[in-house]
Amino acid sequence: MGIILETEYYDGIWDSIVGRTDRKQVERDIVDVLKRIQIFDGLSNRELRNFARISYQRTYAENETIVIEGQDSAGMYVILDGTVKVTRKVEDGTTITLKTLEDGTFFGDVGLLDNAPRTATVTAIRSSRIIGFFRPELLTLIESDPKLASKVIFVLAKVLASRLRFTNQELQKAQFENDRLRNLTQKTDKQPRDQN
Repeated sequence: MGIILETEYYDGIWDSIVGRTDRKQVERDIVDVLKRIQIFDGLSNRELRNFARISYQRTYAENETIVIEGQDSAGMYVILDGTVKVTRKVEDGTTITLKTLEDGTFFGDVGLLDNAPRTATVTAIRSSRIIGFFRPELLTLIESDPKLASKVIFVLAKVLASRLRFTNQELQKAQFENDRLRNLTQKTDKQPRDQN
């Protein structure tokens, strides 16, 4: 099993904004939040610290965009403190809100697995402290501690399966409603019209 050394990770955008002055306190804060996040369920404090060490923290201002629909995925985000909205543009060009997320929730988790384009835009509704985990650091962690990585990837797979089940149920409901409306329309069309 590999060991993650306490290394400062530098990311031009995130570090210049955040400033890593008290890394130990930031690490403790992140570990406290990760303990409550589903995909980190069952990890030891040491394992959580390893994830905290590869994370980047940033505060987004109200109405600031965090990820943009269509851009390449690079990783996932956890909301430490704040509220964000997940939106998507539909065919007619309008933007719909899919979901609102708050403290302790995460988004962009599929971005840890692939770099396919983002399927939605995420914007801070109010000032929000967000931590990000990015694929390059995750791959380094996987190489150094495959057992830890397999635990997280297994739980992530369960989360994704749960979301897929929910989406399938919603699709079935929509299909049922579509069929019901089609049948109702067909019955209405078959009724004789009043002739004066």
